[in-house]
Amino acid sequence: MRLLNLGASVLALVVLACDGGTFTVEPQDAGTLQLPLTSTAPGGTVYRLVGATFNITGTQTVTVSDTAADTVQVPLQAGPYTIALASGWHMERADAPGTAVPATLLSPNPLTFTVKKDVATQVRFMFKLPGDGTADVGIHVDSGGWLAGTIHVEVSDGSGPDIDPYGELVDKDVPFLISFESFTTSRESGGATAVNTGPVTVQFGGVHSEQLERVAASLKGAMFFFTLQRSGSGMVDFGGGHIENLGADIRLMLYPGSIPFAGLLDAEGYPLFRPFETESHTELWDASIGFQGSSDVNAAP
Repeated sequence: MRLLNLGASVLALVVLACDGGTFTVEPQDAGTLQLPLTSTAPGGTVYRLVGATFNITGTQTVTVSDTAADTVQVPLQAGPYTIALASGWHMERADAPGTAVPATLLSPNPLTFTVKKDVATQVRFMFKLPGDGTADVGIHVDSGGWLAGTIHVEVSDGSGPDIDPYGELVDKDVPFLISFESFTTSRESGGATAVNTGPVTVQFGGVHSEQLERVAASLKGAMFFFTLQRSGSGMVDFGGGHIENLGADIRLMLYPGSIPFAGLLDAEGYPLFRPFETESHTELWDASIGFQGSSDVNAAP
C-alpha cells in the first residue's frame, strides 16, 4: 500500500473570500493555511493533486479552487474550521501531465482543524496510490495499511455537563482513520493472528472538536494492536484492538466485531491480514472522561 500525504500548516496574514474578493485580517488574529498540492516519492517521482476544490468553513467561509500553484496559501482568522475536498480531483505524475493516476482518498472528508494565534497547525489528506517501484509515496514504508470507519457516539462519560468536552459529540457521527506505515503479524493460541503496527496517524472528521484534535495529536506515533480470530467455515472475526498513549492517559479501544467476514487462512489455519469490513463497539478514554459508541470498520493492508 502506498500513501500520499498532502499537508497543511497554519502560520499568519490577509484573506480570499468565496466570491473572489479579499478582505483584511487583523495580524493579531491571523493565521495562514498552507495546502501543498505535490508530493515527491522517495524514488524521485513527483505526484500532483489536480482539479482540487477545497471548501473551508468555520470562523470564515472560504472556497479555494485556484490550485495551479504547488502550494496554496489561505490566510484565516483564528478559530475552529473544517476543510472538505470536493469531488472532481485526480492525481497525476508531474512527468506525465494529463494522465490520471488511480488514487483513493482515505482521510475523513471533511477534516477539522483549529487556527490559533502564532501557532502552526498541520492538516493533511491521505491517499492510497499504486506502487512506484520499491518507493512509497509520502511516507517511507515497506508495507502499511489503515483501519477506518465512522463512530456513532452514544454515551459521553464525563463528570458533568460543565466539564464534559465530549458531550457535544453525543448522537453525532465521527469519521476516523488510523493509518500505519508498517505492520508485523504473529500467531496466538486458539487460531488468532495478532497484528502489531508501526507508528500510526489518527484523524477524526465530522463535528469539530478541539478535544479530538488533541487526542489525535497525542496518539500520533503510538502503535496499534489488533487481532483476527479464526471462526467457523472459513470465516474470520475482528478480535478488537487498541491504541494508547500511557503518558497522556489516552486510550482508543475497538472491541470484537459482531459480523464475521470471509477471510483467508494460511496453511496452518491462521487468518491473514486482508481487506475486511465489520462492526465494533468503540470507546475513547481521556483520563476519567470519554465516550462510547458503535462503529462500522473497514481495514486493509
